[in-house]
Amino acid sequence: MNKEKAITYSLLAHIRNTGTLAKGPIDIFIPLIKRVLSKMNSNGIFQGKSVSEIKSTADQLYYIDFPIPVLKKILVEICKEVNTEEKTHFVLYKDGAFSIKEFAFIEYDEIIESQTKDINELEDLFKQFCETSELKIENSSSIFKFIEKNKFNLSKYISNSQTTNGFDYTAEAQFVNFFKQIPPIYERIKNIYLGSIISGYIEYNSDEAERDIELLFDTNFIVGLIDLNTPESTHTCRTLLKIAKQQKFKIRILKDTIEETKNLLDTKAEFFEKSFLQKKVNPEDVYNACDRRRLNKSDLERIADNLETTISTFGISILYQTDKLNNEAKFTEEYKLFEKVRNSKKSALHDATAILYINKTRKFKIKEFDKVNAWFVNNSTSSDGENIFLKNGFQPESIKADDLLNILWLSNPQINKNIEGNDLAEIGLTSIISLSLNINLPKSKILRELDDNIHKYAKEEISDTDIIRVATRITNKQLRDIEELNILAETDKVEFVKRLEEESNKQKRIEELRIKKLEHIFENVSRRTDELEKSRKEFEEKSKGIDEILKEKNSSTSKVAKLEHELLKERNIIIELKRNNWIKIELKKWRRKTWFEFLILSSIMIVALIYIFNESDWNITKAIQYFTVLKSNFIISGFITFLLAIFNSITIKTLFGKYRNHSNIKSYKESLVIPDNLKDLK
Repeated sequence: MNKEKAITYSLLAHIRNTGTLAKGPIDIFIPLIKRVLSKMNSNGIFQGKSVSEIKSTADQLYYIDFPIPVLKKILVEICKEVNTEEKTHFVLYKDGAFSIKEFAFIEYDEIIESQTKDINELEDLFKQFCETSELKIENSSSIFKFIEKNKFNLSKYISNSQTTNGFDYTAEAQFVNFFKQIPPIYERIKNIYLGSIISGYIEYNSDEAERDIELLFDTNFIVGLIDLNTPESTHTCRTLLKIAKQQKFKIRILKDTIEETKNLLDTKAEFFEKSFLQKKVNPEDVYNACDRRRLNKSDLERIADNLETTISTFGISILYQTDKLNNEAKFTEEYKLFEKVRNSKKSALHDATAILYINKTRKFKIKEFDKVNAWFVNNSTSSDGENIFLKNGFQPESIKADDLLNILWLSNPQINKNIEGNDLAEIGLTSIISLSLNINLPKSKILRELDDNIHKYAKEEISDTDIIRVATRITNKQLRDIEELNILAETDKVEFVKRLEEESNKQKRIEELRIKKLEHIFENVSRRTDELEKSRKEFEEKSKGIDEILKEKNSSTSKVAKLEHELLKERNIIIELKRNNWIKIELKKWRRKTWFEFLILSSIMIVALIYIFNESDWNITKAIQYFTVLKSNFIISGFITFLLAIFNSITIKTLFGKYRNHSNIKSYKESLVIPDNLKDLK
């Protein structure tokens, strides 16, 4: 996706957020086409023989494809809106010819100029992020293609499009995930995403006919539903379930799916105590949800035991009679395919059975999304749909929960009111981030082995912070040779620890470079907030009716207050980073004092040895004899004993404690008096 299309998406999001879609979904495109007619008129074009001439200008201006039938509908609406009995500004003739007279539309010019600046800044930020993260990119505009990725997935369903949108977006996913903590930047990203989904209105022509629709939920959907995935995943699954109930969809689950989910949770419980690295590599792991919810091994086992009851409380019907389906599924092509890609035959049979059930419910192959009456709904990040779309343009049996939510949002005005665009963008972006970061990650077995090796060979040598940094490099695919690391752990413990420390230090350098970049970003955010405050005051001074003034004032104040709150959060992030840096410096000073003591005592002993060897003409035998004579002196002997006692029992022990005793280090950090300028702002 180029920058021009990103600007168009931002504009569509702006129009939706400041207007209404009550009349119909294509109304959102009316301002865009008005601007096209205005541009044509100002360039000396007053008439044309075909609507395709307007389409050509629109395609060049917005870089999205306006189908002729949709464009004609928009132009008809414009005719109704702009023409009066006294004056005709635009005429569309039955044969597709048109005439334009004194048509000017500049309402969004300033907004587009501002959005252009924002898009350019976003691309520059992406470049800077990659430069500080050891990431190489061929084209910095790939960040926009990544944000648009879900639109291409939806196109497979709603317009039978097989267009791909790239495959490896690890760098782009890291960028969006990182800037989630900076609301003004993340808002730009969400607007582009939302606009890309809104643009689907021109592709999707729903027949609006009511049908009985059945949803069959997969294992990973249930895990998300019961809040054992990320909070965003839980929100996605529960939102879809709520809408499905409102739309009176049939909601089902196979008894085999309950068994598979139970087995998954029991396995997680079995390895609960050895899961530190795994949960840091994959934020969607069940272990992370346990950390977030403060669940222990027994809690996880209890959830597994009560799973069937829990599912029933959600209003999901359980299909118990599946033996016949299982036997039939063993002879399907899907089972042969799943056997090659699933972890076990049991898992492969489960998925093949679910697909068979959906096909039996549909009765025949279907091309149009609107005519599909059954879906196998998953919440997986292991596949983005590239391989599930059947040839000849038929609809697949399975669909991701967030994709289904997006299409329902496009197709049904009632649903449109129930899902906020901001929530939709959050759900979609979280999904593509997870997909991009989780694809091609090492298998759980390999990660578990590395976890065990760290526990056995490196627990005392490296800190939890180091392990988290190593996990980050695995997630970011900057550390790939995990199996080699596991072999190294068995053959050379010292080299294994050294390698882990090297990877941790690499990640530490990246994080420190990012801090410097953040300060520049927040300066810009602060300046823009000041500009907003100035604009608000000017706005309030305009002459308007009392009610209107109060209304606008409250609205503007609310927006500024929200931005100020966001800015406060952002400034506290920077303060926290500076505070952590200050603590590191104080820690170095603390350790440096013991190093001075070490160097002084070492110097005294070295000088003493040089003196003894010099007096003995550098003869080892004479030196030993001379040292023995010195030791016979009570005062000198006592001094040597005292010196060695301090060196061995105090200096060395203290030095070791300041580097290897984590509780000692933690106590020192907690005892530090934080300066006022490094405390969080209230």
